[in-house]
Amino acid sequence: MSLLPVHPLGIYLFGLGGGFLLPILYQIGKRWLQAGFIVALLGMTLCAVLPALAVLQSGETIEITTAGALPPVSINLRFGPWEAAVSACATLAAALLVVAFWRTIRTQYVPLLLFLIATLGVNGLIQTRDLFNLFVFLEILSVGTYGLLALSTSGPGVQAAFKYITATMVASALVLLGAVLLYKATGHLNIDLLIQAAPSLGAPIAGMGLAMVLAGFLIELKPYPAGGWGLDVYETAPPPLAAFLSVVGSAGLIFAVGKLLPLYGDALGPLTVSAALTFLASNLAGLRQKDVFRLFGYSSIGQMALLLLALTVLTDIGADDIAPFVLFGLFVNHLLAKAGLFCLAGVLRARRIDQALSLAAKPAQALLLGCFVVAISGLPPFPGFWAKWELILRLAEAHRPWLIGAILIGSLFEAAYLFRWFFHALGQPKIDETVETVADGAGSLHDLIPPAIFALLLTVTGAAGAMAADALTPALLLPMLAGAALLLVERLPGRAKALAMLVAVAAGSLLMPRPDGIAGLFGPILLAGGLVIASAGFAWPGPRRGHYPLIAVLLLAIQSLLTASTGLAFYTAWEFVTLASAFLIARKDVARGEALRFLIFSLAAAFCLMAGFALVAADAGTRSIYAVIALGSGDGLGVSLLAAGFLIKAAAIGVHVWQPGAYAAASDDVTALLSGVVSKTAIFGLMLTGYLVLRSDMEVEFGRTLAWIGMATTVGGAVMALRQADMKRLLAYSSMSQLGYIVTAIGLMGHLGWVTALYLVASHMLVKGILFLAVSGVAIRTGSGLLADAGGLIRAMPVTAATVALALLSMSGLPPLMGFGSKWLLLAAIMEKGWTELAVAGAFATFLGLWYMLRLFSALFLGPAADSRRVSEAPPALLLPQIVLAGGIVFLTFFPKWLMAPVSAAIDPEFAATLVWQGMSLETIYGLWDPRPTMQSALAAVAVLAALWWATARDRRLAPTARSALLFASPLPLALTPPLAIWFWQSVVAGVNTLADMVRRAYNGKAQTYVLQALLYFLAVALILSFVSSS
Repeated sequence: MSLLPVHPLGIYLFGLGGGFLLPILYQIGKRWLQAGFIVALLGMTLCAVLPALAVLQSGETIEITTAGALPPVSINLRFGPWEAAVSACATLAAALLVVAFWRTIRTQYVPLLLFLIATLGVNGLIQTRDLFNLFVFLEILSVGTYGLLALSTSGPGVQAAFKYITATMVASALVLLGAVLLYKATGHLNIDLLIQAAPSLGAPIAGMGLAMVLAGFLIELKPYPAGGWGLDVYETAPPPLAAFLSVVGSAGLIFAVGKLLPLYGDALGPLTVSAALTFLASNLAGLRQKDVFRLFGYSSIGQMALLLLALTVLTDIGADDIAPFVLFGLFVNHLLAKAGLFCLAGVLRARRIDQALSLAAKPAQALLLGCFVVAISGLPPFPGFWAKWELILRLAEAHRPWLIGAILIGSLFEAAYLFRWFFHALGQPKIDETVETVADGAGSLHDLIPPAIFALLLTVTGAAGAMAADALTPALLLPMLAGAALLLVERLPGRAKALAMLVAVAAGSLLMPRPDGIAGLFGPILLAGGLVIASAGFAWPGPRRGHYPLIAVLLLAIQSLLTASTGLAFYTAWEFVTLASAFLIARKDVARGEALRFLIFSLAAAFCLMAGFALVAADAGTRSIYAVIALGSGDGLGVSLLAAGFLIKAAAIGVHVWQPGAYAAASDDVTALLSGVVSKTAIFGLMLTGYLVLRSDMEVEFGRTLAWIGMATTVGGAVMALRQADMKRLLAYSSMSQLGYIVTAIGLMGHLGWVTALYLVASHMLVKGILFLAVSGVAIRTGSGLLADAGGLIRAMPVTAATVALALLSMSGLPPLMGFGSKWLLLAAIMEKGWTELAVAGAFATFLGLWYMLRLFSALFLGPAADSRRVSEAPPALLLPQIVLAGGIVFLTFFPKWLMAPVSAAIDPEFAATLVWQGMSLETIYGLWDPRPTMQSALAAVAVLAALWWATARDRRLAPTARSALLFASPLPLALTPPLAIWFWQSVVAGVNTLADMVRRAYNGKAQTYVLQALLYFLAVALILSFVSSS
């Protein structure tokens, strides 16, 4: 360390020296003032960063003493690895925030001086080992903050500054009085010596001193319900100053609490509860917030509470080995993302969360905002994601499921309000609204520098976190690299970008590891289907900004998911699929409300998976994705959560409400991918879960429950499909219904059911790809997506009519097409198990399916034309994928062994050596099945039905009635099929909003109330510490 040209003590020398010199330099000239400030802040930054790098590399600790004496006679500072990392990050963030704040503070020495003082105070809070000195640096930080807040001239700003001063004065007074009492009890204030004497500090004087110190610092962190005073400051302060308070000031405060925590070993449990309550309450209240910066305030308080929760619980359970990774990951994620978010929102002049900012037309700002929102929400690939994953795993190992629930529910609330604002910001303002942003005028590049640097640092630290978590694999990198590469060619013509995307996905898939078993079957099917469906993008020659990078990320993330061998790898890929899908839906302005609903349900599913993987890993003692095999007689909570997450994503009955709107609102080729390809990730997860449950000796009624959920989904989806007037909504409910068949097949928990499910997966992908692309062509040619606006198109669009007819016949399960074999096996397997009621429900669902399929075909292609406009065939770019997919159906109809052989190989040979049904292997069944007699019978039946239709159509009296009955009749009265799921989720939303309003009542905006809350909080802390010390 002696070779370093700078020393950590230089932080204080530059800070204090700069503070004294700035008034003098101001008298000389403003340029001298600015140069002096820059030199002082740069010196502080170098004195924090360079020694930090050396300390982190060597692992040594720099002990700084004063007055030539040792503690407790002297005041000492410590610059160890922890102090070095936090000081360097906080000081560097402060320097970047100055760039964002520069236009406001550069002409006067007072704000520049105050900024230096506040930054010095934060470093002192981090490095000092003396309790009184801790108070001194807290006051230095407070004085600098008071002065900066006092620069505000607006009424709300002055009021917020006054509330801030009154509340923090209470906190500072408590810390000072606590230090006095501790000095009275011990004769010194050295923190290290106090920690050594902690067991003897239970006397009333020392105990009250400890309570005062702890309460003072906790109040500074704005716990619920004593943190309302901070929200007003976040709302009214200039964005860079609010960012400084949120990330730099809070860094010093949370570190101070951390160094004092060993004094409160018996109170770790109550501290954890308080932090969990604050995290939940802050994010719950944020759901009802309309002001952008107050919203950030709720998020900041919640993030600090999460960091405190992790600090206390990891200390409590003795997870010292992983604590640095988790704590630093959460800290740096919040510091970089929240600072960038405050700065960028200031650049965009954002005030209301429902304010459209036209970011869809500003890709740089949209990308930055998306990065910050994703990072704060704790999603990959940023450092908070890896830290939160490890935290949840350790909580599962420590048997703290209630804490897992609190963290994940609070995280869901936070993601909901942040993404709600993000999707609003993408929109175009209404005609009567004006949106002024710095990006529209001069100086935009300067103002975007700090957010861009924060985003870059987030990416770098995220990569470092992935390396530390042993997750930086080719399977993780390829989706991101492909997306980034395609972003670089965004200026190419639309069709050139479509071709580049197809090449990138194909090349990336070749570099992926090759999965085996069930995943090895899903991989080629979903890759081939995804490429064919995505090639429909050639039908849209426009620029489609961001579309093709997201498609590449989506398709490669699915392949990455299938190669996963650990829960972390699977979950990371799952979140990439979720984010890419949501952003693809949100590309359309009218679809952003549905994109938010899609994302909230998808994140709920993902968090169920996270909790499930954590509980399974804790019970099994391994983090392998196959860990449930070793569960033995576990309680099955983890597996139940896994199944729940996959069922939500599969749009099972009751949790399906996200699907119809998302499918209908998304771009047509995106909808085809969501239905045909993305939905199969949930099916793969369910099959894997069912397979692993059956391999283990867990005694759970998994299969029967799953089968009934699947059949209820099938029947419910079919009934709702028959009620739709919109083509895409009809197909969305049809997709839900057909996925229900697959879930039912998985629920059979046997080889025959699983082979049927795998066969249905291929069939569903081919059929839904055709149908969604076909109705897209119809909508393009007719100008409408409603069934009532189509009709009589069979002559104008014969190729589309042929592919739709083939897809519908296959989906219906009628012979001889591939859908017949799978549904025949499904119903036969259900009957073999003796589940007669399920078989009856399946037959009823098949009838309903035939009905809505006939309704769709008749509405589009039969009967009179809806209008007199001249309609032509769909664009060739839409027809070609349909023809390829139809060719797949025909091929697998006549050569089923091409699919059955890999299906059979995909089933674990150790579980059952052969796939046998009624004494014959499945290969034998399909080998003996000659489709020609069945085809002849089917053609005869079709001919009879066609003749009846033709006869009815010839009769002018019967034709309108028959067509009307087919197109508009409902299978059941509306009174018998109320929208229970919609009512239920509306009630849930109303209940959450009511609870959020109740939580927010604690923050009434009155300074007297905030002071009273702070004092009551201190009394609560004192009582709790007294109770735990006595017990």
